[in-house]
Amino acid sequence: MNANAKRGGRRIAVQIARALPGASVRLTRSIDEVEGWLRTIVPGSSPRCILSAGGDGSAVALLNALDRVVPKEEPFPPVGALPLGTGNAWAHALGARKLDTCIRALARHDGPVPTKRYGLLTCNGVLTFFGGCGWDAQVLDDYRLQLESSPSNRISKSVWGYLTAMLSRTMPKTLLYGRPHVIIENLGSDVYTITPERRLVRLSDVARGAILYEGMASVAGAATCPEFGYGFRAYPHAERLLGFMNVRVYDVSAASAVGDIPKLWKGQHPLRGMTDWFATEVRMTFSRPTPLQIGGEAIGSRLTVDFCTSDRTVDALDWRLVG
Repeated sequence: MNANAKRGGRRIAVQIARALPGASVRLTRSIDEVEGWLRTIVPGSSPRCILSAGGDGSAVALLNALDRVVPKEEPFPPVGALPLGTGNAWAHALGARKLDTCIRALARHDGPVPTKRYGLLTCNGVLTFFGGCGWDAQVLDDYRLQLESSPSNRISKSVWGYLTAMLSRTMPKTLLYGRPHVIIENLGSDVYTITPERRLVRLSDVARGAILYEGMASVAGAATCPEFGYGFRAYPHAERLLGFMNVRVYDVSAASAVGDIPKLWKGQHPLRGMTDWFATEVRMTFSRPTPLQIGGEAIGSRLTVDFCTSDRTVDALDWRLVG
């Protein structure tokens, strides 16, 4: 349980412990606390499932703590996500509903939990399921600043908060500073793309060191998870090819992007200014420091960002098959 989550805290931890009397529940405030707790329960045991109660940042923290605790040659125990954060992209992609509904369903479920094999990637060495540079990271930072300026405003803590932060803060900055130039270099082996008919096609003339893209970029990133939270299908093809990540560039003007919001939200394909690849390793080099987010957490600006599929996979709790 992430004590810093939007709806986290001791009261929710007690509620979960009462509903799942056989579970070990720990309230944590940092990744070091998560790692220390895991070292007491993972070695020498086989947890039925380890649940991250928080947002996407909490799930990323759990995965990275597990990566340090579980030997590389051994698989992770099953992992699940309880939606207690703001966007809850990974939890929703795995079919999670409201917290109470998830907990009741899990309490009724007997035997091994149903899982879905999920690929992971690293973004500058951090294990995650999505990361991106550009508007998405800038919106997250602007959303945080907006919350700090109006902490009691309930609308600011919803999907409308993200939209107002984008329209009132991110877009003006984009109009003022313009979009960065990016070079995307393939550092892996095979690369695929997707046709307007949603058919995967291997690119025959792309080898290690080849340039996949060179041009302006509003957003550039990679994911194995189709959502960004609140049902925003930012990477609708991300689950198409296990062992590969969906690398995506979106390049349009700020004014055009506003008109595209409904299409972007639904994951419409094809979409003007959008290019997709499926790769195992890429490097993005920007013309100026560009905001970066990893797993929904803004972490500052970078000139170079490396994305790489991880040898780690996770059997993630599939809430659609629970209860």
